[in-house]
Amino acid sequence: MARQLPPWLNHFNPRDLKTLFRCCVAAWVAAILIFINPALQTIGTATFFACFTVFMIPPSGILLLQIFLAITILIGLGISWAWGVIAMKAALAARPSSETAAKLQLLQQTAVTDAKATGQSPTAVAKVLIFEGFMLDTRVSVIYFVFGCVLIYFLARLRAQNQKLAFLQIFATIITDLFMTIGPLLYEFQGTMPKALIIPAAIGMGISLVCAILFFPQTTSQAVLSTTSQLMALMQAPLQESLFELSSEVQAENINRLQQIKGQALGIYRSLEAAVGFLPLDICIGRWNAEDLRNLKQPLREALLCSMMLLEYHVSRVKTETKLSVSPADSTGEKEIDRPVVGRHQLMDSALLLQAFQDPKYEALRTDTIQSLRQTSTEIRQACLDAIAAITESIKIESSNGLFATTSAESISQQDQRNRAIITQLEDARSSFAFHATEGLIGTHTDLFDSDGSLKAVEDPLSVLPSLRGITMGMVYEERIIAMARSLEGILRYITALREVRQKKRIWFPTKIRYAVSWASGSKSSAPVPMDRGVNDPDAARDDGDELKDMLRTTRGSSFGRRRGLGKAVLGAYHWLICPEGMFGLRMVVVTIALAVPAVIPSSAGFYYREKGIWALIMGQTTLLIYMADFTFSLISRVIGTVVGGLLGLVTWYIGSGNGGGNPYGLSAMLAVSIVILMWTRVFLPPATMQATIMSAATCLLVIGYSYDDKHVTQYSDTGLGYSVFWRRLVLVFIGSTAALVVQVFPRPPSAAQHISKSLANVMGTLADHYALFLSSWNQEDRKLDRRVENLSLHVAESLVAMRGPIALLQFEFSSSPFNSAALTELSTLCHCINRNLGQLLVLTNSLPITYQERFIRTMGILDHPTIGVNMAIFSVIQQALRTGLPLPEFLPTPLIRQYQDYWRVHGEQLDLRTDHLRQAEYRMFCVAIHSYLDFVSALDDLVLVAKQVLGETHIVSENFIKVA
Repeated sequence: MARQLPPWLNHFNPRDLKTLFRCCVAAWVAAILIFINPALQTIGTATFFACFTVFMIPPSGILLLQIFLAITILIGLGISWAWGVIAMKAALAARPSSETAAKLQLLQQTAVTDAKATGQSPTAVAKVLIFEGFMLDTRVSVIYFVFGCVLIYFLARLRAQNQKLAFLQIFATIITDLFMTIGPLLYEFQGTMPKALIIPAAIGMGISLVCAILFFPQTTSQAVLSTTSQLMALMQAPLQESLFELSSEVQAENINRLQQIKGQALGIYRSLEAAVGFLPLDICIGRWNAEDLRNLKQPLREALLCSMMLLEYHVSRVKTETKLSVSPADSTGEKEIDRPVVGRHQLMDSALLLQAFQDPKYEALRTDTIQSLRQTSTEIRQACLDAIAAITESIKIESSNGLFATTSAESISQQDQRNRAIITQLEDARSSFAFHATEGLIGTHTDLFDSDGSLKAVEDPLSVLPSLRGITMGMVYEERIIAMARSLEGILRYITALREVRQKKRIWFPTKIRYAVSWASGSKSSAPVPMDRGVNDPDAARDDGDELKDMLRTTRGSSFGRRRGLGKAVLGAYHWLICPEGMFGLRMVVVTIALAVPAVIPSSAGFYYREKGIWALIMGQTTLLIYMADFTFSLISRVIGTVVGGLLGLVTWYIGSGNGGGNPYGLSAMLAVSIVILMWTRVFLPPATMQATIMSAATCLLVIGYSYDDKHVTQYSDTGLGYSVFWRRLVLVFIGSTAALVVQVFPRPPSAAQHISKSLANVMGTLADHYALFLSSWNQEDRKLDRRVENLSLHVAESLVAMRGPIALLQFEFSSSPFNSAALTELSTLCHCINRNLGQLLVLTNSLPITYQERFIRTMGILDHPTIGVNMAIFSVIQQALRTGLPLPEFLPTPLIRQYQDYWRVHGEQLDLRTDHLRQAEYRMFCVAIHSYLDFVSALDDLVLVAKQVLGETHIVSENFIKVA
């Protein structure tokens, strides 16, 4: 395999380079305002804040989302400005006018006296005295702090509840900080005080929007088409030849790569869903309109599901073979009999089950089966790859139809002919593969059947299970790849039909704006917002199963006696205050008070103002996060980003201006280079590093901006040049970080591990609902479920993929939770497996004929009450273990797979199998159902074992009793 650039550097393609150019132009235009003297004198010392705003929300995405982000920030600025004005009015009214007049008279006298002594003008001296806290009054300061802390508290709660409003909270909090730290110093009403930051912020957002419009504008339609192309490219992975390699090293490498591709695909699909939601608001030029692209989502979703199922087939096959290759002694720990082994009882029973599959004959049979599937699937896999290439090319043709660019009619006609030819190729390949693959499976398992094609009679039905497993796995692969080909054919047919209807390019206007409001106000609707963590509140996650409960009508009465009246109100208020959002808000208030109080103390007010102490306050506020793991990573990344950005700023400053006070031409040229570096990291590095990249840009701009201001703007401050600015900035960062660390840790650090384990517990509850829905719908004449049921497994998979980032960050957390990053990763993977198989079974309730569903019930006994009760009990035990962290009982009805071994031993005669059955398409789906259900049960067994290994066992039964029993 050819070596590739790392993902963060592999962006040398036209699309990404256009995005980088657009963002760099916006940042550079905003930055050179610092060196234009009229702009600098008009805007003030915070002119660099315009460029900082561009780095916060660079024009890297779709234009419509850029507009919404700008609107939310403007709303935040407006709310904080209005609230600050109200606070200023109330604070000034708290001090009697007579006291204010007397204080002003004393100020004038003091200013005149100091002016005579220093030779300065009385006006300049009076300003210095004001900034040093001459007019401070405790009553005024208290009112400012009360108003400011109230707004900061609710803004923090709002951000914790809805991550899409993170930028609103940040900018609104910064403006509130201005009122809290500077407002108490003033003696008169100055409602326009926050203009010093609001104007450059508005300028930065305006420049971003203009650049997003002028330079390679990206509409929502183009974003959807581009994302679709990325998704189609990832669908090639499950079709590759190397997945059939038998080498363990190659298999391990392929599995790791497939797992990464799965996460990427689900992440891209999530962003696609968000972009599709914006389509009704889009203005685009092309042949396809918003509704056409929305309708494309359905066949694309089916293709993604089929691709993920095929991918998971390879992953499951390799993992199963790895499990079967472990010797029974290694599984049960017989070599260390004196050493207690967690889950020993379950491991011993599982080892007995695995012995039936550990036979050299089976190994040879497995190899022959895989080679047969590899050879017979060559044609259909190539047809699928050709279909993916054709779909990608068709999308590329449509996305190139902009205002000035267009594709010739001849090229479109040739592509349409190619699409039709590939549709025919897919149809032929499906039929050919279904025949040859089935015959190949029959040929490799001829010893199982007699001359009439019937399964040979055996004394022990379990003796044929290894061979039957090989047949089942082969039939499952057939169904998976045929479904993949069918789904790709559906996309091609849709594109071909759409081309016949949409033959002319035109301008398409928005159809509705209702989605914009629901997007901004909803915490669950996804969107490609940079600061969206992707993990919802675990308490809110319970609502995911509400629709299923309504469909199943499982809620009967109240689960507990509900409180009423005063008790309910008090308990509700208590939980509202101590919930994660409430504690985050309280921590934000505490760190605000701790870092803002020096600004209103007479002895330190002047120092606070001169040294820009507000940046320590902003640093402390923005470092705080809801959970400790995120906070630790944020703290480390911010410090690193500050140092790196400061060094880059020093290099830019000294090369651009030398020993002087700032050369505007040299600095403008050097900033162009620095901005490319900073913007590359901001746009292309993983989202987890966004805080570090923003801090790098902020520190670089602060070093250059304050150094240039020192010689070009009259101000009550002496920040110095270059290195002097940098070390002051570094000290402020350390002060803010230290304060945030103390507030975050005491009295008890909020544990991300507990949050994620609680989220996984809710996922288990949702999966139990899916299991109940599967049982309720199986073998029912009127079993047709709503089409939304097909989305259930995909939504759960997206939630689990979104947890990967927070789970990986747990290595930075010091927590008392028994769940660490490795354990939660394994539990999340098993939840993926359960979700995938239940999703497949739910789909089969609509497609598998009733006769085969009845046969499935006879073969597996899935509707037996004891079986249902045991499975539900395991769901409940795991869910409660994840919530409480308590150990599990030593004896549980696991391994669950054992009950099917016992069932088959008793009902072996029901395993009616003929070669004619294998040639039926319905039997392939029947094999998929068996494979999915057994994989689901096996995953439940593994969940219990992993939970025991993490939490331990309780209620230990004496080994003597076990031996006697």
